[in-house]
Amino acid sequence: MEGHDNGGAGFDEVDDDYVQDHLESHAVPLSNDELIELDKASQEAEKEKDEEEEPMRGLDIKSLENVLVVLKKLWKP
Repeated sequence: MEGHDNGGAGFDEVDDDYVQDHLESHAVPLSNDELIELDKASQEAEKEKDEEEEPMRGLDIKSLENVLVVLKKLWKP
């Protein structure tokens, strides 16, 4: 079974210095602006998720037919 190619460096291309630099870059505290941007992105992603999960609302054919019948009866002078 072959490994998954995620477009990143392979194990042969990664050395100890690369790993150490990567870990240290994540140890630096984020600025207020960076935290605000992350929060905005998180809120937008959550909003999009909520919108996707919202069920479709509308009339089925039978309900639409019933409404039109009632409207037709009410419309007659």
